[in-house]
Amino acid sequence: MFESDEAFVAALQSKLGSALLVVADARPDGYELLFTRADIDGRFRPDDFERLHDESLLQTEAREDAENVFRTGALDFALYTFDEAVVVHFPDEDGALFVALSDSDVPLLPTIELCAEWVGTSA
Repeated sequence: MFESDEAFVAALQSKLGSALLVVADARPDGYELLFTRADIDGRFRPDDFERLHDESLLQTEAREDAENVFRTGALDFALYTFDEAVVVHFPDEDGALFVALSDSDVPLLPTIELCAEWVGTSA
């Protein structure tokens, strides 16, 4: 469905509007910020996302361990909630996709579906 990074970000923006904070995607040479909302530009660095993924449950070995413990199939994504934001974290072959949303009324399920589609088409 998505032919480019821009198309994916545009789809997220159409669903989320100003609630979309940042989109970071793994690339062979590290993470790339595909989108950062203008009023928070500079708050996030690509290496922040690499560190978060490496220390998370979705990192390859930890993810496999969790899948073995829970025995409920593949761990597809994680949802982190903070005082002022929600972060959706999807693993893929090269690392992960992170999408951060302001903590407001957002259509979470359609957002997760868009991200899952992106991970499937960008791998």
